[in-house]
Amino acid sequence: MQCRMCGFEFDPMKGGSCGSCGQCKGCNNAICPRCGYGNSLSYEKEFDYISKLQRKLKSFKSRAKI
Repeated sequence: MQCRMCGFEFDPMKGGSCGSCGQCKGCNNAICPRCGYGNSLSYEKEFDYISKLQRKLKSFKSRAKI
C-alpha cells in the first residue's frame, strides 16, 4: 500500500496499530511507518477508482490537444 500522506510504499499487514484511536484491534487503519498517517483500508477501493479515473482524464485531455 502507498501512504496517501507521504507516498511511502509499505505492507499494511506488517504495520503496527496507531494506539490512539481506542479501538486498535478493529480500527481498520494502516499506520504508515514513515510519517504515522492512519490510512483507512476501507477507502482503498475508492482511491484506486479515483486514481484510474484521473489517469483516463489526463490521457483524454492529451489526445484532445493533438
